[in-house]
Amino acid sequence: MNQVAIFGCPRSGTSWLGQLFNASEAVAYRYQPLFSYEFKNWFGVHGVSAESLDAFGNALLGATSDFVLQPLRPPKAQRLTHLVWKEVRYHHLMPALAALPGLHKLIYIHRPALDVINSWYQAPKEFRAGQDIHAEYLHAPSKNTDPCEYNGYAKWKESLALALAVKAAHPDKVLFVSYDKLRADPAAQLSSLFAAVGLPMSQQVLDFIAASTSQHDDDAYSVFRTRTAGLALPADIVRHLSEDAEGRDLITRMELLSI
Repeated sequence: MNQVAIFGCPRSGTSWLGQLFNASEAVAYRYQPLFSYEFKNWFGVHGVSAESLDAFGNALLGATSDFVLQPLRPPKAQRLTHLVWKEVRYHHLMPALAALPGLHKLIYIHRPALDVINSWYQAPKEFRAGQDIHAEYLHAPSKNTDPCEYNGYAKWKESLALALAVKAAHPDKVLFVSYDKLRADPAAQLSSLFAAVGLPMSQQVLDFIAASTSQHDDDAYSVFRTRTAGLALPADIVRHLSEDAEGRDLITRMELLSI
């Protein structure tokens, strides 16, 4: 079975992309297994090797927890061909995972920093009432309590730089996806991405695309969203995120290498 890992910073569209894959009859999808009790710190315990990745895949196929399986589980065909899992943490594992022949593809979804931080700021379970955005937006000290976390602008830059380095080392294995392009034309973007990982498009996938882009749920964590949150960040933070040369260069390079 082809094992595919999806990475991206929090609030970058990883959940929606994961559910788009989940809509395929040929995909077994698993949600943030490395953050679950069931598979917590798998590679820290077992090491990053061909054997541990293979064992991880087999264990994921037998996952039982609701957290990992998630509620959106379309009927599956008898023959699954791809195991897909996503993470917004543990980005430091990307270089080692990409080097393993047992990983079919590593997908990295990216979104401009201004949109990521703005979305985080307006997600009530992520940015708690009473917190100071000026104290949090750069290094997210209240969120990044573990080295595996990738919240805030500094970690956004660190993650993108790391993903670009992994792409340079493994150009055929690592695929970049622009959240903005996926939002603008999900059917075309997903068709290209599915072709790159060896998955056919199906009517079930097209139906889920239509549902997730035509129905709106005001829950900040829902994948059914027809509109994005308006800009709510203070003007000085908007200016910093918009004008920082390093960040602009990273996202430009990402866009140029994307599906």
